[in-house]
Amino acid sequence: MERAFFEYRTQQFQAISSPGFHFPPHLHPQLELFFVEKGEVGVTVGSRNAVLAAGSLAVIFPNQIHSYRDVAPDSSITMLIASLSHTGGYLDALLHLHPASPFLTRLHPNISYAIGELVKEYGQAGSSGEVYGPLIQLILARALPELDLCQNRSNNHQDLIWQVANFVNEHYREPLTLSMLAKGVGVSPGRLSHVFSEKMGQSFPAYLSSIRLSYAQIMLQSTDMSITQVGEEAGFESQRTFFRAFRQHHGMTPLEYRRRNQKG
Repeated sequence: MERAFFEYRTQQFQAISSPGFHFPPHLHPQLELFFVEKGEVGVTVGSRNAVLAAGSLAVIFPNQIHSYRDVAPDSSITMLIASLSHTGGYLDALLHLHPASPFLTRLHPNISYAIGELVKEYGQAGSSGEVYGPLIQLILARALPELDLCQNRSNNHQDLIWQVANFVNEHYREPLTLSMLAKGVGVSPGRLSHVFSEKMGQSFPAYLSSIRLSYAQIMLQSTDMSITQVGEEAGFESQRTFFRAFRQHHGMTPLEYRRRNQKG
């Protein structure tokens, strides 16, 4: 099994266009939309594999392991990566469901339009990013009804990393330990520790902290909760731990981050 690493991103939105693309197995707590502009690209999401032709889209939910590989020399892609704070009323579905197959080969015209507008807006100097949320939600409004969505808890997926990511996603607010996680996914703490070090390239505490920071970002940007409440809701055991972790990853305090990024 190729190593899957956890990718921690601090940006609220990214639009990446590339003339060719290969990326190893990874996961992150953001929504990712992978659109093939030209040629063909091999895409793996969880246990699903497909070769996507031009005009096709992969909708990758948070914490799904995925990878890409070129299968044609002239391929080009657009990849959109969005914080869940941009997903509006679709947040609950993205956190608790997953598509049986994430691939769409026939797209509603609104999806192609929204992808183009997001790329255009992202490339404009001084863009406020206010249109990111509405455009991402337009894509989800057209894409999700075309996907067969399943409850995460009823999924029989055997990939341990996938199970770990979803268990942490459900329980990150709790005082979660490696032993509790191991019991939750049905393996020994020793095996789970090995998975983190060998397959994800980091310790369990570092992974858990990054998940909590991602949700703290969402709350700082989209709610009026106090900084203390945000730290508690994100699962940090103390304000000191929250502030230290946040400053280490963002180079600023939670309050400074809120002042720069809060919507409305």
